[in-house]
Amino acid sequence: MDKDSVSITGNMPLVCPTFSIIIPHKEIPDLLMRCLKSIPVSEDIQVIVVDDNSPDADTYLERYPELSRPYLEFIRTTKGGGAGYARNIGLDHAKGEWLLFADADDFYVEDMYDIISSNANSEADVIYFKKESVYSENIIQKTDRDVYIDRMINNYYANGDEWPLRFMYCPTWGKMIKRDLINKFNIRFEEIRYSNDAFFSLFVGYHAENIEVVNKVLYVLTSRPDSLVANYCSKPNELRIRAEVHYRSDLFLHQHQMCKERSMKQYLVLMFNKDRKLFKYYFFKLDEIYPSKLSALRDISKNRSLRFKIKFSLYSLLVWTRLL
Repeated sequence: MDKDSVSITGNMPLVCPTFSIIIPHKEIPDLLMRCLKSIPVSEDIQVIVVDDNSPDADTYLERYPELSRPYLEFIRTTKGGGAGYARNIGLDHAKGEWLLFADADDFYVEDMYDIISSNANSEADVIYFKKESVYSENIIQKTDRDVYIDRMINNYYANGDEWPLRFMYCPTWGKMIKRDLINKFNIRFEEIRYSNDAFFSLFVGYHAENIEVVNKVLYVLTSRPDSLVANYCSKPNELRIRAEVHYRSDLFLHQHQMCKERSMKQYLVLMFNKDRKLFKYYFFKLDEIYPSKLSALRDISKNRSLRFKIKFSLYSLLVWTRLL
């Protein structure tokens, strides 16, 4: 066990559960309880809650009886290392054949157990599911958060293309992953503030021999104004951290001749609009993830407005010729 963590285990420890659900948590215990209540109490399901050094975590067991339910392990960390660190601790404690991940402010659909148990005998290494998106304070009201994921699944059913699911489905929720795959390739989360799950998901998709896609909603994703993904790439250093992760992702795929689409292009547009210094830095690295700078500029400008294309092309030309 990590020296910076304290483990408090439920009164009915599991030996060989079918599923392990890992939930990182930080200072939102009421929402965590909503998440836990969406997971049935079953000897088939090991629940691991890893608290990332919440100031009042020592009072949780007294205030929230749900944390003392059977088959749940509550782990308190004193490091405050972020969600990636908390998830890695959860991986060290997981015993299930299948791994699932949830964010503490989200929850599962009512028939989640029927859905996961009906897929427990799958030969796939990863199973991908659909999700719903709602507002956290009003779960009846839908949102359009991460609509691209359902598009990937719909496209898979239309044309059988696995590539986007394997390499562009960055979040870990909405998936069932074989623990043997994680252990075989020692796949872990990056311990960074943003996009800690991007490389984890990329390596899962890269190493999985077989995947399966289930056209059912398993997970309910929520939106709230103070979440880590709210006001995307507007917080200090967020754009820099996310851009570096996705640049390295694209570089990995490019080096392995598997890069059909670059996730970095959306961050280059954000940099162009928000941080020109950062844009210049990555502009001179485009040859590392594209066949040429010209192909990169075409890709980044694709489906953009004429006004954007003109401004972007002129600015890029000035940077290219080092006049800026």
